[in-house]
Amino acid sequence: GGEDTALSLNELMYSAHSFHVMSLPVSITMILAALAVTYVNTPLTIQQGEALMSQAYHVWKVGENDSTSKQLALDFMNSLVIVTVIGTMTFGIVLLYKYRCMKVLIGYMMFSSMTLLGVLGAELFNVAIEKYRIPIDWFTFLFGLYNFAVVGVTAIFYALGIPTYITQGYLICSSVIISWQLS
Repeated sequence: GGEDTALSLNELMYSAHSFHVMSLPVSITMILAALAVTYVNTPLTIQQGEALMSQAYHVWKVGENDSTSKQLALDFMNSLVIVTVIGTMTFGIVLLYKYRCMKVLIGYMMFSSMTLLGVLGAELFNVAIEKYRIPIDWFTFLFGLYNFAVVGVTAIFYALGIPTYITQGYLICSSVIISWQLS
């Protein structure tokens, strides 16, 4: 009897620790994403974001004066293009995984992470710099952004010798940048 209780207690402690390890970064991400969306947006960036998102997935433009059948056909074709692109990309990634092309997959993920941290991060930081009138020159901005992106990709993909909290910090930054971009 007593040994089962000790094992159950160990399992309970392990579960509680696992929950804490997962919930802390998720909570920090949610709080920082909410703060970024609230305090690093301007009416202009919100308007531009709405315009870009409303037109992002339209291959064919639907006019207000078009007939209902034409609008329906164009909307159907737009949705077919979106589904085809997502399906093709997914199928390609699955094929790369099936044929063990891990270097290509890792290269793709590293490139997308570098783009996310560098390009989308630059947009977030640029809006914050303009909104809060932070004095910074272009060289310093680009140098800091380049280092931010390179260290981020290194921390995420080559975590050997890098403390866990730095890797988690860059993953949190990636999530905050994506959530700000999609807001």
